Amino acid sequence: MFIVIIATVLLAFTFALQKKYQQIEGSDIIAGLKFNAVIGLLTAVIFLALLGFKIEFSAFSAVLAFAMALFSMLYSVIGFKILKLSGMAIYSIFLMSGGMLLPYFYGVLFLDEELSLFRIAGVVIILVAVILSNKAKHSIKTAVLIYCVAVFVLNGFVSIVSKAHQINETFAPVSSTAFVMYTGIFKALLSSAALLFLKPKRSAGIFSSRFAFLISGAFALLSGVSYMLQLIGAKELPATVLYPIVTGGSIVFSTLSGRLFFKEKISCYQLVSVALCFIGTILFL
Repeated sequence: MFIVIIATVLLAFTFALQKKYQQIEGSDIIAGLKFNAVIGLLTAVIFLALLGFKIEFSAFSAVLAFAMALFSMLYSVIGFKILKLSGMAIYSIFLMSGGMLLPYFYGVLFLDEELSLFRIAGVVIILVAVILSNKAKHSIKTAVLIYCVAVFVLNGFVSIVSKAHQINETFAPVSSTAFVMYTGIFKALLSSAALLFLKPKRSAGIFSSRFAFLISGAFALLSGVSYMLQLIGAKELPATVLYPIVTGGSIVFSTLSGRLFFKEKISCYQLVSVALCFIGTILFL
């Protein structure tokens, strides 16, 4: 449990780093793809070093790592727009709620995990929080709401894929560290390929400041460690417990960091949404 709490705090800090990068580099698709290409490469290098430069391989793990990289790259690029238009609180509520609710239903439907009245109530409360978040700024614009639904679904797929990898024993998956490394490799390749296809006018490998590169490096380290700790936790905790903890904690901490580091205004609706997410999470424990 302690490992999962650490992973949650680290994850909340990555939202602040992504917001800072967006302020420096912008929120267009080129800025998002650059960000993902660099953090993918740095993640691969960092976790290859943690493996002692030993290569593990599994075709099963490679396929799931590719899916993880694709889904996470897409929600990251879309997230830049949400961070610019609505702030960290809205982004974290939709992103993390999707990362909890979809794997919860996956666990119940396909893994025979426990379904209890308390957890059903937790799901309902968190869904109410998501609905209330739409009133955070006197209703979210339609385009932003579409972005929010997209990151909700994409992060849900990320959580399902990671859980499927960790519980599978039939296809001899690689270790958690190696899986994070492969995800980083595929994210770097996918983002770089997209940049080449789009042919940006400015160089796809150069940031406007060195600080942006340092932010990308810090993001790669914190997100990689957080994700690895979540994978370790996935081996010991059912999806119906793990993802609600990560969801509720990251929503609370990211909202607080948005207020602390970026002076984002927190409306009454946002406060109620965050509080409901926290309460809903507690019901899963």
